[in-house]
Amino acid sequence: MLRALLLALVATSASPASLQRPGAPAVRRIGSLPQATAKASAVALPDGRLMVLGGYAGGSSIDTVLMGTPERLRVVGRLPAPTHDAAAALLGSSVYLFGGGQVTSANTVSRVSLSGAARSAGHLEEPLSDLGAAVVGGRAYLVGGYTGTLFATAVLRYDGGGRTTTVARLPAGTRYAGVAALGGSIVVAGGITTAGTSSAVYVVDPRSGRVRREATLPAPEAHAGMAALGGALYLVGGRDILRISGRSITLAARLPVSLSDAAVVASGGRILIVGGGTSGVYAFTPRG
Repeated sequence: MLRALLLALVATSASPASLQRPGAPAVRRIGSLPQATAKASAVALPDGRLMVLGGYAGGSSIDTVLMGTPERLRVVGRLPAPTHDAAAALLGSSVYLFGGGQVTSANTVSRVSLSGAARSAGHLEEPLSDLGAAVVGGRAYLVGGYTGTLFATAVLRYDGGGRTTTVARLPAGTRYAGVAALGGSIVVAGGITTAGTSSAVYVVDPRSGRVRREATLPAPEAHAGMAALGGALYLVGGRDILRISGRSITLAARLPVSLSDAAVVASGGRILIVGGGTSGVYAFTPRG
């Protein structure tokens, strides 16, 4: 009886709900997309606007470029081709969209101006979808993904014109992970590997190529988005927003609905959450 009680207590302590901080702030819906969308890419622009690119809606990939304040997004352009499961990064005065695809993974790179005009900007050396992107030192890094046949292990630095350099390797090929930059490093949380869904949190040093395991999520997690704000990371998936700070992981908030493959960015002191299978744009403001 005592052993069973102890096992129950251990299981409870590892559950996401038990990690929630008292009085956690609420997540609010602040805007709407034209239709329920998942697998879109999003970038926060310096002037407080948001750009949302592509995605999966109505049973197919879409080609829209949405832009505006998070509360009022509108269609301002079209991508060269419909795509979902791509990765976006703001480099200088342009947004770059890497990979993605429709039925199969694509190797395309698109460049989108801050007015929403999009054009082809080359091709990656191999197709990549289900990947993540992070910007460190003004350079874009592409993390993991799926080539159409293999789960990718590479962390690639984008060198322009479709050219990339491999700067690190993850311990296992990983797709659908949460990826964000923090303090000059790239953090990779969860994702799907050939062994199943992962609970690992890795820190990648893009300069040395060193990869270390930093923490373990309360449970395996995939199809979650992640963004950095105020020195911490926020991983958004299912009904949970997890706060990751070093090895400490707490439940920062609960979402009003369950989300999968939402686009997640930080802007104006808020975590913005786009789509995830809904038409909603949600906002969460962490405390402290």
